[in-house]
Amino acid sequence: MPDDTEWRELGTYETKKFVEDVTDPNFADLFNGPAYELWARNLRFFDGYEHYMLSNKSVFPYFTLEYVSNGENHYFLDGSEHPLELLIDKKNCLRLKENNVLAYLEFHSDVTFYPYRKVKFITDPTNTPYSGASSMMHHFKTQRYFENFELQESEEDACFYVTLPVLNNGETVDGRVQILKTGKINIIEPVNIPLMDGKRDHKPLDYDHPQEKELLEQNLAILTQSEEGKRIWETVKSHEGKIKVVSGVGSSAFAPHAQLGFIVAPENLETSSPYQVIALAGILRDMELQLLDEKRPDPFDDMNEVLERNVALDLDILRKICIIVDELAIAGHEDILRKFKKSGFEEFYSGYKNGVSDSELAGILGQYFGIKVVD
Repeated sequence: MPDDTEWRELGTYETKKFVEDVTDPNFADLFNGPAYELWARNLRFFDGYEHYMLSNKSVFPYFTLEYVSNGENHYFLDGSEHPLELLIDKKNCLRLKENNVLAYLEFHSDVTFYPYRKVKFITDPTNTPYSGASSMMHHFKTQRYFENFELQESEEDACFYVTLPVLNNGETVDGRVQILKTGKINIIEPVNIPLMDGKRDHKPLDYDHPQEKELLEQNLAILTQSEEGKRIWETVKSHEGKIKVVSGVGSSAFAPHAQLGFIVAPENLETSSPYQVIALAGILRDMELQLLDEKRPDPFDDMNEVLERNVALDLDILRKICIIVDELAIAGHEDILRKFKKSGFEEFYSGYKNGVSDSELAGILGQYFGIKVVD
């Protein structure tokens, strides 16, 4: 029997209708073009609502926007807890049970970001958010703390109590979490904090980032401390190029054309971050390449040719990012270099520093993307 929580691709008509429904005229360039795929998967804790992912396949890896929807009512996942609060409060669709409460906790952990409460719940010891040199240490701690795993339902408190490993501010610790049947989540240990207070009004489709101006200023102030970063920004700006920050899950970027680039930042993010600087460097180089008429291929062309062209462009962009993060590290921003390597590019960066050939770097990049690159 197929697993209904796995992603499934929806048809052309459903995709077209969904794009029309969720498009904001103020962000029209984010949705224009034919290169969209729409995927959905079941969320067993939301009655009638599913997790939707709108992917723009004109770039590789795909640029994605995520939603919770029943096909008619759409809630954009902006990287904060507010869409979930709105959905739960307005639609009364949450159905928490002992067999789905962990999936709810994991979903909340995946789609929300708290800059001052850097917490991830580890519900599966075989699927952990670790990378880099410290991953093995975290892995052993996770295994040890999972020996204390416990899930209890409390009828008296109308909630579930879960004991499980928690990644808190970069450290794996033994955690205890309360999940109320109303959907609110409270961390009890290692710190006592509520994660959903329901105090903020919110719109179902809200792409604006409340700190867009501040984020751009702060991230550009850091980026331009790199000589190469400053050169690229001035080149793009001289051709009337601009960057917009949109809310969303994670950190990614997309340039629909040479004069406009989007970078995604979780709505709760209020200050610059290494990941935003990296995304900004990458998308500005993408825009500069488009100014040089080095554009992304038509995603409906031969797949091998599309992948080959995208890998070549991404190889160029990553080389530029390596130059920029090196220069920023010299300027005192070593954290940006560390985060770049932690993002999965440690082997690529090592190859770049050791002067390996472009074909070898392309092979490393192919491994990262999960595709085979042929010489």
